[in-house]
Amino acid sequence: MVDNLAIPSSSTSDVPPSMPTPEAESQLAFIQEIRSDRLAILWKATLVAVVALAWLILIFAGDDSSSLINLLIPVIVVAISSYSTRYLLKRERYDEATWVYALGLLVTISIMLINDNESARNLIPNLGILVIFIIGMLMSVRNTFALLVTSYVLMIGVPFIVTGELPITNSGIFAFLLMALSALLVTQVSGELYSIAQWAIDSYRKERETANKLHDSRLEVERSLLKQKNLTLQLQTTNVQLDEAREAAELAKQFRGQFLANMSHELRTPLNAIIGFSETMLNFPMMYNNTSLPEDYRNDLERIFNSGKHLLRIINDILDISKIDVGRLEIEIQPVELGPVFDSLLETAQGLISGKPIKLISEVPDYLPQVMGDPLRVRQVLINLYSNAAKFTDEGSITLSLQSADDDVTISVTDTGPGIETEYLERIFEAFQQGSSGRKLKRQGSGLGLAISKQLLELMNGSIGVESEYGKGSRFWVKLPRYKPTTEEEWVEVKAEK
Repeated sequence: MVDNLAIPSSSTSDVPPSMPTPEAESQLAFIQEIRSDRLAILWKATLVAVVALAWLILIFAGDDSSSLINLLIPVIVVAISSYSTRYLLKRERYDEATWVYALGLLVTISIMLINDNESARNLIPNLGILVIFIIGMLMSVRNTFALLVTSYVLMIGVPFIVTGELPITNSGIFAFLLMALSALLVTQVSGELYSIAQWAIDSYRKERETANKLHDSRLEVERSLLKQKNLTLQLQTTNVQLDEAREAAELAKQFRGQFLANMSHELRTPLNAIIGFSETMLNFPMMYNNTSLPEDYRNDLERIFNSGKHLLRIINDILDISKIDVGRLEIEIQPVELGPVFDSLLETAQGLISGKPIKLISEVPDYLPQVMGDPLRVRQVLINLYSNAAKFTDEGSITLSLQSADDDVTISVTDTGPGIETEYLERIFEAFQQGSSGRKLKRQGSGLGLAISKQLLELMNGSIGVESEYGKGSRFWVKLPRYKPTTEEEWVEVKAEK
């Protein structure tokens, strides 16, 4: 209906021209509502004004019957058009209501032009100017010009049909020209008003969109804050539970360490007696008046002696790992001479192979650098490696080698045993874990040696690792920090040793 209402191209780019967008429909509805309100006021004001004017004319006209008839017809026409306008507006038929109202006024003016009074014919056409200007504000551009043409037809045609004369005077022609000018002005003003209305609607829509976005953002922020608060409470609760669990674990570890220490002490006391007496009976017959044991007794006693020593090693391992757990294992870090350690290690290794066809090979250089660590614990770690190698190797060789660098020294023990499957390379350093070879071959062992070795090396700032090919052997390596002299005298001693 509103031809001169510009709809933004961005809102209609994806919509066919024949289908109004929701935004355009809302704009039209808003303008329609404004116009309906104005039209409702106009028909009421017009009806009141016409009735008041008729009453005044009746007072001054007296008993002139022709004047009364001429007055009654326009009043009836205005009353009918006003009532019809009201009826159509209630049913939201705005276009029809506007035309009914406009035609009622134009017909009234046309009837008033059927008058022999020259002055009336000069003045009455000027009422058309008001009709065009007022009603044109309520119509589109096209309808405004249609109303202008209709007003010309009625204001000229009705008097001509009734009287046979054209009611056109010089003043009337001038009024018709002003009516055309009014139509032009109305379309211009109406276009401006529609532009302002569009701007107001767009501003209101943007304001509502911004307000809705701000409202949604505020709700989202509130939800985020509430969620963060809940997460914070959960985190605090979890931290409290973790602290309690950590304290309980520390307490349990202390109790376990104390229990293992007490149990180890209680077990070692009778076990040492068993080992000591069996060793005495085997190796010191003079304690028994040089009476030799029967061979059958000797074999059984050797089994008791060996089993006792094996059990003692397991108890010592359990005691060590319990001390490490509770942080009570004492480590004395100092420069360590590797020569005496290797000599003692190779002597012990001879007893570990137990007569197997295994060759002990030493590939260490003549000059051995010093390392930082605890001498007793370094020897314990290397004996654990030799013990494992001797346990799982039935024939072949066990090789001791050393490689030195500027910051560390790597000691390797390589065997020709069954090797370790890849999936077990990391697990064998965990407590009570063995590789598949140990279980398949049913080798004795607690699974503590490598776990203890790893923790001892960590306490000495060292590390341990393994390289193995299943079926071809394994290489265990130990890496310890190299000792670096801090004074000039120490450097002189080191150079002298080289």
